Amino acid sequence: MTQKSADFTFIRYANCWEDAAYMLHNLKPLPGERVLSIASAGDNSLAFLAFDPEQVLAFDINPAQLYLSELKQMAIKHLEYGEVLAFLGFSPSADRPALFRRIQPFLSSEAAHYFSQRTQMISDGIIHAGKFERYFSIFRRWVLPLLHTRKETDQLFKEKDAGAQQHFYADVWDNARWGFMFRLFFSEFVMGRLGRDPAFFRQVDTPVAEAIYQRAARHLASSHVSGNHFLDYQLRGSFSVGLPFYMRPEHFGNIKNNIDRISWVRGYLTDIPGQQAFNLINLSNIFEYMDADQFKVQAEHLKNISSKNARIAYWNLLVDRSLPTADPCFKARVVSGTDLCFFYKSFHSDQFEL
Repeated sequence: MTQKSADFTFIRYANCWEDAAYMLHNLKPLPGERVLSIASAGDNSLAFLAFDPEQVLAFDINPAQLYLSELKQMAIKHLEYGEVLAFLGFSPSADRPALFRRIQPFLSSEAAHYFSQRTQMISDGIIHAGKFERYFSIFRRWVLPLLHTRKETDQLFKEKDAGAQQHFYADVWDNARWGFMFRLFFSEFVMGRLGRDPAFFRQVDTPVAEAIYQRAARHLASSHVSGNHFLDYQLRGSFSVGLPFYMRPEHFGNIKNNIDRISWVRGYLTDIPGQQAFNLINLSNIFEYMDADQFKVQAEHLKNISSKNARIAYWNLLVDRSLPTADPCFKARVVSGTDLCFFYKSFHSDQFEL
């Protein structure tokens, strides 16, 4: 698979950049279900714990992502809610090293060693430590000020009706400098060096910058901007308009109570043993990193690990992949709601039918 040529020695994503609330709304988890999930930064796998699953098995091929996910798990387990917000970086804190020392004894030896060698990550707040987050930071610090004032950026997030937001985007935000610099910064060339690994673009045959620009244009002109915590972080460096699903106070108690029901495993999807009978499966956008033949292999393996009527969620960013086109045992389900991660091309919620 193409992932093998990518570099997995560091934290690539310190946050999950798929909308967990949207995914969960469409998957409709039920108590007692068994969940398989891409670990990534841990956020969306932890979010399943809010629904009282029997088990969540989260897998990833990058050990650094698994260490990060485990760190978040142990923070939730051993700290109070306000302390977790401060430790991870959602709120200001000068005590992160001390909070880490409270968590460290409960980490695996590998995770403990990894973070003990990276104390600056801990001090800065671990949610800011990923390569992708640093990519947004570069845009926020060096590019955005050339395009818009802080007042204009704040005004973008002011709650408006759909018509007012459209006018603001057309009249104020979408100037010539914005269009040019956005397309440049989010081009395949720049993104491959500062954000995503170039190996992740091998299956892409569409103009990357233009596709993402058009998706951003549709969202920035909509009334959903004011509550978009992903966009808030990208443009202002904080989650001031809302928190990711797993850190919302209304879910924290249940996630904490179920925190021991999640486990982390290193490997590919095809390394998950057969006959597991998972009811829910979250696969992020892993399918577009592989060619069509490899995708069919993944679809065949999914049949071996899915329960009857299992619901499977995944995104397409730049490459079209659909399980129903790979095997008729998978049926597309109707999706609804608003995906705040606007840069994705499509979201799929399919069902496995024997």
